[in-house]
Amino acid sequence: MKSATMEDVAREAGVSRALVSIAFRGVSGVSDETREHIFAAAQRLNYQPNRIASLLASKSTSSIGVFLLDLHNDLFADVHDGIRKAIAGSGKHMVLSVGSVEGELDATALNALIQSRVGIIIAAGLLLPDEDLLKFSRSVPILSTARRVPGLDSVYSDNLSGAQAATRHLLNLGHRRVVFLANPQTDGYLERQKGFVTVMKEAGLTPEIQPSAYSRTQAARDIGPLLDHPDRPTAIFAHNDQSALGVLDAIAARGMRAPSDISVVGYDNTSASTPPGIALTTVDIHAQDLGRTAAEKALQRLTDPGAPIIDLASEPTLIVRGTTGPPPHAS
Repeated sequence: MKSATMEDVAREAGVSRALVSIAFRGVSGVSDETREHIFAAAQRLNYQPNRIASLLASKSTSSIGVFLLDLHNDLFADVHDGIRKAIAGSGKHMVLSVGSVEGELDATALNALIQSRVGIIIAAGLLLPDEDLLKFSRSVPILSTARRVPGLDSVYSDNLSGAQAATRHLLNLGHRRVVFLANPQTDGYLERQKGFVTVMKEAGLTPEIQPSAYSRTQAARDIGPLLDHPDRPTAIFAHNDQSALGVLDAIAARGMRAPSDISVVGYDNTSASTPPGIALTTVDIHAQDLGRTAAEKALQRLTDPGAPIIDLASEPTLIVRGTTGPPPHAS
C-alpha cells in the first residue's frame, strides 16, 4: 500500500501542505485546535512524518529566518518550497515564523526570529510600513520577497506590469466596465491597483475600484452589492487568487457563471486556481522561483554583508484559463 504523504494529510484536513508541515514541526503559527485537527487527519491516514531535529534549538547565525504571512494561502507555500530547496545542502538551518492576513502579527513574528539569533530573515508578505521594516533591519538583515522595500534587499515580481497585462486582456476581449477588487493600499502593495488604473485611463475608460481585504470570505461579501446591481460590471479583476475565488463564490451563490455572465481574473497563480472546476485566469508571479532566488541572495548576503542592496524584479506571466471571455451579448 502506498504510504500517505503530507499532501494527502493536507487534502484530508482541508488545509495547505505548509500548514501541515508547521503543525508537525511544532512551531508557532498554528492554533491548538487546528493542530489537533491536522493530527487527527494524519492518524486516519496512518501518516508517518520524517522526524528532524528542532531547528529552533540551534539559535545561531547559521540559521536563516523565514517569515510567511499566511499558511492558508498556497502562494506562501510555493515561496517556502523555493526557499527550502535553495537552502538544502548549504549547511544553514531554516527557522520559520508566521504572521496573519491582518498584519498584526508581523512585529511579533520578526522579533521572534531576531531573538532566535538568525543571521538573516527572508520575509514573504510583510504588511508593516517600509519605515518600520528598516528599523527591524538594524537588528538583523531582512530580504523581502514578493514585495519591494526601498533600502532593503528585495526579490519581487513586477506587479505593475502584471496588472497591466491582466487589464489589457479584459479590454481586448471587449469588456468596458471592469472593476478592480483591491487589496488594502499599504506600502509595498500599490502596484496592482496602479497598473489597472493606468490601462483603464489609457483606454479612455473609468477605473472602478472596490476596496476589500485579503480574505476569500470578505471578498465575496465586498463584491456582492456590485453583482446585485442591475448594471453590474462585465468583468472583475481581483488583487489575488484568494479574492478571485471569493468572487467566484459570490457569482455561484447568485446562480451565475464565469465567464458567460461575468469574467474573473485573479493574481498569483496559486495551486487553488488550477483545478478544472475553477480554471481561473490569473497572473503567475512564479512564487517558487521567487523563493529560490530570495534564498540564493540571502546566502550571498551572509557571505558578503557589505555588498550593494539587491533590487531584483522578475516579469510575471498572464495565464489565460476558463474564467475570462467576451462580455455577455458581445457580438
